[in-house]
Amino acid sequence: MIKDDGPWLVNLGDSIDRLITIDTTGRGVIRDLYHAARIKQGSPLTYLAARGLAERVGKGDVVVIATGMEILPWHRPEQDGPVGGATLARALLMAFGAKPVFVTEPQHAPVIETSVKAAGLYVFPLEQVKELPTSAAVVSFPIDPAEAEAAAQRLLTEYKPKALISIERAGANEFGEYHAALGRSLTPWSAKVDVLFELAKAQGILTIGIGDGGNELGCGLIRDTVIEKVPLGGKCKCPCGGSIVPRFLPDVLIMACISNWGSYGIEALLSAIIGDPEVLHSADLDQRVHDYAAHAGANNDGPGFLDPGTDAVPAHLHGHIVDLLAFLVKTGGDPGRLYRVPRYRWS
Repeated sequence: MIKDDGPWLVNLGDSIDRLITIDTTGRGVIRDLYHAARIKQGSPLTYLAARGLAERVGKGDVVVIATGMEILPWHRPEQDGPVGGATLARALLMAFGAKPVFVTEPQHAPVIETSVKAAGLYVFPLEQVKELPTSAAVVSFPIDPAEAEAAAQRLLTEYKPKALISIERAGANEFGEYHAALGRSLTPWSAKVDVLFELAKAQGILTIGIGDGGNELGCGLIRDTVIEKVPLGGKCKCPCGGSIVPRFLPDVLIMACISNWGSYGIEALLSAIIGDPEVLHSADLDQRVHDYAAHAGANNDGPGFLDPGTDAVPAHLHGHIVDLLAFLVKTGGDPGRLYRVPRYRWS
């Protein structure tokens, strides 16, 4: 529930959107992708996501988080996604008492579990999470399409999630193929979570996609811009010859320079909505989750090493983004007010 959904919250969302879309990685596409998403949706993207969550999620409600981008040739995920997913799960638990449930590939589950634990949460089987505090579940979702549909139906029927969030995940294009940002096929190794999101949206469940390059689940909302502006956006390198753009259209799409930052932006808005600064994780915690994710085998995509960091940006710099987000929340997006005093004090 939002107690004060005034212009200040929209303005704060705008400031947060601007911070998380600074082209730190130098890919040269985020400005166009964000602009397209903003025009399509109207309001600040992080504001829309946080507001949607605040309106729908309550104590004990399940929120599904899908993450884990396959990085070849290691067949391990990158740190972009698992880190932001883990910190967002913590924020959802602190803000609403929600029950985070992760879905990912079997080969990625150990990294996700480690990241979630580094964020301060216990990891238990799905059946126990509903009964246990400060805990989350990590579910290995099927790669086989038929098995994935059955798993999706079962999860939605038994656990009735109130929201689904995808963070840095490949999605099926117009031919049902999954791609890395540079056009290589990821289909044989990708869990088919698209069916879960499609079924959930058809049932009126909130769906949120977070991406940074155009090949992530949810980017179908800005398909034309991805094809026009992203190298290989319109024609992949795999035999399908299609685009790298997933076909699924989410309720909300967040485009950030780094997908983890989209998660951080949601946390910051939730912190403002709830009025609790602890909902947004700290820079120290961010460093710890990066460290543990790397130790568990998550790749710093760019250099390809197990260095703590995401998209070639070292982990401590991600912590500075968290600090700046906390400052924006503290000041309501108007830092000058910290130094304003009534006129009579000068007389």
